[in-house]
Amino acid sequence: MNAFNLERSRLVEILNSLRDLRVMVIGDFALDVYWYADMTRSELSRETPHYTRPVVRENYSPGASGNICCNVKALGVREVYAVTVIGEDWRGNILRKELERNGINLDYLITSPERVTSTYIKPILCGWDSKQEDSRLDFVNYKPLPDPLEAELIEKAREVVPKVDAVIVEDQMVENGVITDEVRDGLIELAEKYEEKVFVADSRERIGLFRSMVLKPNRIEAVRAVAPSRNPQEVGIEELKEIGIKLQIRANRPVYITLSEKGALLIMDRERQYHLPAAPAEPPIDPTGAGDTFIATVATSLAGGADPLEAGMLANLAAGVVVKKLNQTGTATPNEILEKFEEASRVWTL
Repeated sequence: MNAFNLERSRLVEILNSLRDLRVMVIGDFALDVYWYADMTRSELSRETPHYTRPVVRENYSPGASGNICCNVKALGVREVYAVTVIGEDWRGNILRKELERNGINLDYLITSPERVTSTYIKPILCGWDSKQEDSRLDFVNYKPLPDPLEAELIEKAREVVPKVDAVIVEDQMVENGVITDEVRDGLIELAEKYEEKVFVADSRERIGLFRSMVLKPNRIEAVRAVAPSRNPQEVGIEELKEIGIKLQIRANRPVYITLSEKGALLIMDRERQYHLPAAPAEPPIDPTGAGDTFIATVATSLAGGADPLEAGMLANLAAGVVVKKLNQTGTATPNEILEKFEEASRVWTL
């Protein structure tokens, strides 16, 4: 099959198949926050020598694994299960509300006073005709996931996996996330037990430790997993293919290495590697969340019957939709993907 030859009728068939799917997303959920301060209303504090930041607007949205859930749901999937551990705090309450508003099933989400709901607050300072992002305020976990919560999370995963067609694993945090060594081993065990189901994993620091799952690292993550002494910026496509082959052999599943505006590499095995073109997207663009869109689309497409090439092309189309949604962690609907396909088909070489 030509890697670029995706017919519209086949694309519609795949997208229609997603309606009957059930998907589990397990990993590090976060809350993304934008606080807009109108600095034209600022006044000097009477207590300190500082000007105030009068917040006039607040935007909240699920981030990290939460954004993956929203992307899966936007594709039309019937049921999306969120499996994670968050804190019993005001941020967790908002995150739950936002996930529910997006139609995400929270029956298997664990809350605990021993955890902090990871939150990234971006203050936006607004002037008369300009905006500027101030230093970010982060709420993160500074302690590892306690053993009892770890065991409970693994048990929740064991309960949900038989119900779903696909599992997406998002190991977002550098440290103290919910995908601990034990949780990862438990998920690998489930992937090997339920070989008929699609498991796809993404990890910022540990992608080389996942087995029996489709992998979705970006260029930096792939290079660091296989050739940590190499500078990722100096690694060309041919060397990146060799790195992808090593990851594919470890995982015994296809590997997608995302390359931002250069598309993605699909590594099937030592004989089959494909450079999939990115969908056209003229500046201005915002790449925030495009990786979440990619993994959501790959996992659901594979579960819906697409082959790896088709799934990769469809994921690039979806990512091409999202990068045009500025200042937000956007999603891509089937209609938007079809519109992007019409645009892409005029520039892709068949």
